[in-house]
Amino acid sequence: GRTTTRLNEINQRFVDASRDAKRPVLDIGCAMGVAALAALETGATVHANDVDDEHLRLVRENAPAASRDRLVTVPGRFPGDLHYQAAAFDVIHASNLLNFLTGQDIENGFAAIARWLAPGGLFLSISGSPYAGNVRGFIPAYEAAVAAGAEWPGECEDLPSYSNDPTVSELPRFLHLLDPAVLARSARRAGLTVEQAAFFNRRGTPDYIRLDGRENVILVARKPA
Repeated sequence: GRTTTRLNEINQRFVDASRDAKRPVLDIGCAMGVAALAALETGATVHANDVDDEHLRLVRENAPAASRDRLVTVPGRFPGDLHYQAAAFDVIHASNLLNFLTGQDIENGFAAIARWLAPGGLFLSISGSPYAGNVRGFIPAYEAAVAAGAEWPGECEDLPSYSNDPTVSELPRFLHLLDPAVLARSARRAGLTVEQAAFFNRRGTPDYIRLDGRENVILVARKPA
Protein backbone atom coordinates (compact mmCIF):
# COMPACT_ATOMS: atom_id res chain seq x y z
CA GLY A 1 0.00 0.00 0.00
CA ARG A 2 0.86 3.68 0.29
CA THR A 3 1.67 5.90 3.23
CA THR A 4 1.86 9.64 3.76
CA THR A 5 4.21 12.16 5.30
CA ARG A 6 1.35 14.35 6.57
CA LEU A 7 -0.77 13.89 9.67
CA ASN A 8 -4.46 13.36 9.04
CA GLU A 9 -7.11 14.30 11.59
CA ILE A 10 -7.04 11.01 13.54
CA ASN A 11 -3.22 10.99 13.56
CA GLN A 12 -3.32 14.48 15.05
CA ARG A 13 -5.74 13.39 17.75
CA PHE A 14 -3.31 10.61 18.66
CA VAL A 15 -0.48 13.12 18.90
CA ASP A 16 -2.57 15.50 21.01
CA ALA A 17 -3.63 12.70 23.37
CA SER A 18 -0.02 11.53 23.68
CA ARG A 19 0.96 14.93 25.02
CA ASP A 20 -1.03 14.24 28.21
CA ALA A 21 -0.20 10.53 28.54
CA LYS A 22 1.30 9.35 31.83
CA ARG A 23 1.96 5.87 30.47
CA PRO A 24 3.53 4.93 27.12
CA VAL A 25 1.49 5.14 23.89
CA LEU A 26 1.36 2.57 21.09
CA ASP A 27 1.21 3.14 17.31
CA ILE A 28 0.21 -0.14 15.62
CA GLY A 29 1.26 -0.45 11.98
CA CYS A 30 3.27 2.75 12.13
CA ALA A 31 4.75 2.49 8.58
CA MET A 32 7.40 5.22 8.21
CA GLY A 33 6.45 6.69 11.58
CA VAL A 34 4.69 9.93 10.67
CA ALA A 35 2.36 9.67 13.69
CA ALA A 36 4.79 7.86 16.02
CA LEU A 37 7.52 10.46 15.55
CA ALA A 38 5.08 13.32 16.03
CA ALA A 39 3.89 11.69 19.28
CA LEU A 40 7.51 11.31 20.36
CA GLU A 41 7.96 15.07 19.97
CA THR A 42 5.32 15.66 22.64
CA GLY A 43 7.52 14.01 25.26
CA ALA A 44 5.63 10.70 25.32
CA THR A 45 7.24 7.28 25.42
CA VAL A 46 6.20 5.73 22.12
CA HIS A 47 6.04 2.06 21.12
CA ALA A 48 6.09 1.93 17.31
CA ASN A 49 5.00 -1.37 15.74
CA ASP A 50 5.23 -2.55 12.14
CA VAL A 51 5.59 -5.81 10.21
CA ASP A 52 8.48 -4.38 8.16
CA ASP A 53 11.89 -4.13 9.84
CA GLU A 54 12.99 -1.58 7.24
CA HIS A 55 10.14 0.72 8.24
CA LEU A 56 11.20 0.46 11.88
CA ARG A 57 14.82 1.16 10.94
CA LEU A 58 13.69 4.38 9.26
CA VAL A 59 11.62 5.34 12.31
CA ARG A 60 14.66 4.93 14.57
CA GLU A 61 16.88 6.77 12.10
CA ASN A 62 14.47 9.72 11.83
CA ALA A 63 13.87 10.06 15.55
CA PRO A 64 15.78 12.96 17.15
CA ALA A 65 18.81 11.63 19.00
CA ALA A 66 17.67 13.25 22.23
CA SER A 67 14.33 11.38 22.07
CA ARG A 68 15.46 7.89 21.10
CA ASP A 69 15.48 6.66 24.68
CA ARG A 70 11.68 7.16 24.63
CA LEU A 71 11.18 5.23 21.37
CA VAL A 72 10.60 1.46 21.43
CA THR A 73 10.34 -0.20 18.00
CA VAL A 74 8.33 -3.41 18.00
CA PRO A 75 8.43 -5.76 14.98
CA GLY A 76 5.55 -8.14 14.36
CA ARG A 77 2.06 -8.61 12.99
CA PHE A 78 -0.85 -7.37 15.05
CA PRO A 79 -2.52 -8.90 16.95
CA GLY A 80 -0.81 -12.25 17.32
CA ASP A 81 2.83 -11.14 17.54
CA LEU A 82 2.35 -8.36 20.11
CA HIS A 83 2.40 -9.13 23.83
CA TYR A 84 1.93 -6.52 26.54
CA GLN A 85 0.84 -6.49 30.14
CA ALA A 86 -2.61 -5.23 31.05
CA ALA A 87 -3.00 -1.45 31.38
CA ALA A 88 0.34 -0.79 29.67
CA PHE A 89 -0.81 2.20 27.54
CA ASP A 90 -2.81 5.38 27.86
CA VAL A 91 -3.32 5.76 24.08
CA ILE A 92 -3.31 3.25 21.21
CA HIS A 93 -3.49 4.30 17.55
CA ALA A 94 -3.98 2.35 14.32
CA SER A 95 -3.99 4.21 11.00
CA ASN A 96 -5.00 2.23 7.89
CA LEU A 97 -4.15 -1.05 9.60
CA LEU A 98 -7.46 -2.79 10.27
CA ASN A 99 -8.18 -3.17 6.54
CA PHE A 100 -5.52 -5.89 6.35
CA LEU A 101 -7.13 -8.03 9.08
CA THR A 102 -9.86 -10.64 8.86
CA GLY A 103 -12.93 -10.21 11.00
CA GLN A 104 -11.63 -12.70 13.53
CA ASP A 105 -8.30 -10.88 13.72
CA ILE A 106 -10.19 -7.63 14.33
CA GLU A 107 -12.12 -9.27 17.18
CA ASN A 108 -8.91 -10.63 18.69
CA GLY A 109 -7.21 -7.28 18.15
CA PHE A 110 -9.89 -5.29 19.93
CA ALA A 111 -9.78 -7.72 22.85
CA ALA A 112 -6.01 -7.18 23.07
CA ILE A 113 -6.37 -3.40 22.84
CA ALA A 114 -8.94 -3.45 25.64
CA ARG A 115 -6.48 -5.38 27.84
CA TRP A 116 -3.53 -3.17 27.01
CA LEU A 117 -5.30 0.12 27.66
CA ALA A 118 -5.25 1.56 31.16
CA PRO A 119 -8.66 2.52 32.59
CA GLY A 120 -9.76 5.68 30.81
CA GLY A 121 -7.32 4.97 27.98
CA LEU A 122 -8.10 5.93 24.39
CA PHE A 123 -8.08 3.96 21.11
CA LEU A 124 -8.12 5.84 17.81
CA SER A 125 -8.21 4.42 14.31
CA ILE A 126 -8.84 5.40 10.71
CA SER A 127 -9.58 2.78 8.07
CA GLY A 128 -10.60 2.55 4.44
CA SER A 129 -14.27 1.99 3.56
CA PRO A 130 -15.89 0.41 0.48
CA TYR A 131 -16.82 3.94 -0.68
CA ALA A 132 -13.45 4.76 -2.22
CA GLY A 133 -12.80 5.52 -5.84
CA ASN A 134 -10.23 2.81 -6.47
CA VAL A 135 -12.39 0.01 -4.99
CA ARG A 136 -15.86 1.26 -5.96
CA GLY A 137 -16.50 -1.93 -7.92
CA PHE A 138 -16.88 -3.76 -4.61
CA ILE A 139 -19.74 -1.53 -3.38
CA PRO A 140 -22.61 -3.66 -4.79
CA ALA A 141 -21.18 -6.83 -3.21
CA TYR A 142 -20.66 -5.03 0.09
CA GLU A 143 -24.17 -3.55 0.14
CA ALA A 144 -25.69 -6.93 -0.75
CA ALA A 145 -23.78 -8.53 2.13
CA VAL A 146 -25.02 -5.81 4.51
CA ALA A 147 -28.60 -6.42 3.36
CA ALA A 148 -28.15 -10.16 3.92
CA GLY A 149 -26.95 -9.56 7.49
CA ALA A 150 -23.37 -10.75 6.95
CA GLU A 151 -21.21 -10.31 10.04
CA TRP A 152 -18.24 -9.01 8.03
CA PRO A 153 -19.74 -7.56 4.84
CA GLY A 154 -16.55 -5.75 3.83
CA GLU A 155 -14.29 -8.81 3.64
CA CYS A 156 -13.12 -8.85 0.03
CA GLU A 157 -11.29 -12.08 -0.80
CA ASP A 158 -10.29 -11.18 -4.36
CA LEU A 159 -9.88 -7.42 -4.74
CA PRO A 160 -8.51 -7.49 -8.34
CA SER A 161 -11.76 -9.11 -9.51
CA TYR A 162 -13.62 -5.93 -8.47
CA SER A 163 -11.20 -3.24 -9.63
CA ASN A 164 -8.61 -2.67 -12.32
CA ASP A 165 -7.43 0.62 -10.82
CA PRO A 166 -3.59 0.71 -11.00
CA THR A 167 -3.31 1.20 -7.23
CA VAL A 168 -4.98 -2.16 -6.57
CA SER A 169 -1.80 -3.92 -7.72
CA GLU A 170 -0.09 -2.38 -4.66
CA LEU A 171 -2.58 -4.02 -2.31
CA PRO A 172 -3.01 -7.62 -1.15
CA ARG A 173 -5.67 -9.77 -2.79
CA PHE A 174 -7.61 -9.82 0.50
CA LEU A 175 -8.76 -6.45 1.84
CA HIS A 176 -11.28 -5.73 4.57
CA LEU A 177 -13.27 -2.62 3.66
CA LEU A 178 -14.82 -1.40 6.87
CA ASP A 179 -17.81 0.59 8.07
CA PRO A 180 -18.74 2.33 11.33
CA ALA A 181 -21.28 -0.29 12.42
CA VAL A 182 -18.82 -3.18 12.17
CA LEU A 183 -16.04 -1.36 14.02
CA ALA A 184 -18.33 -0.03 16.74
CA ARG A 185 -19.76 -3.52 17.29
CA SER A 186 -16.31 -5.06 17.66
CA ALA A 187 -15.15 -2.32 20.04
CA ARG A 188 -18.22 -2.79 22.25
CA ARG A 189 -17.79 -6.56 22.28
CA ALA A 190 -14.32 -5.97 23.71
CA GLY A 191 -15.77 -3.80 26.47
CA LEU A 192 -14.78 -0.41 25.07
CA THR A 193 -17.06 2.61 25.07
CA VAL A 194 -17.47 4.03 21.56
CA GLU A 195 -17.16 7.81 21.45
CA GLN A 196 -17.19 8.20 17.66
CA ALA A 197 -17.78 5.85 14.75
CA ALA A 198 -18.43 7.52 11.42
CA PHE A 199 -17.67 7.64 7.72
CA PHE A 200 -15.20 10.40 7.03
CA ASN A 201 -13.34 12.21 4.27
CA ARG A 202 -9.86 12.75 5.64
CA ARG A 203 -7.75 15.80 4.96
CA GLY A 204 -5.58 15.27 1.89
CA THR A 205 -7.61 12.39 0.43
CA PRO A 206 -5.90 11.52 -2.89
CA ASP A 207 -7.89 11.90 -6.09
CA TYR A 208 -7.76 8.15 -6.80
CA ILE A 209 -9.59 7.48 -3.50
CA ARG A 210 -12.01 10.43 -3.51
CA LEU A 211 -15.63 9.43 -4.15
CA ASP A 212 -18.52 10.77 -2.05
CA GLY A 213 -17.20 11.80 1.38
CA ARG A 214 -17.38 8.31 2.91
CA GLU A 215 -13.91 7.16 1.88
CA ASN A 216 -12.67 6.52 5.42
CA VAL A 217 -14.01 5.35 8.76
CA ILE A 218 -13.02 6.90 12.08
CA LEU A 219 -13.36 4.98 15.34
CA VAL A 220 -12.64 6.55 18.73
CA ALA A 221 -13.21 4.33 21.75
CA ARG A 222 -12.29 4.45 25.41
CA LYS A 223 -11.70 1.86 28.10
CA PRO A 224 -14.15 2.58 30.93
CA ALA A 225 -12.54 4.14 33.98
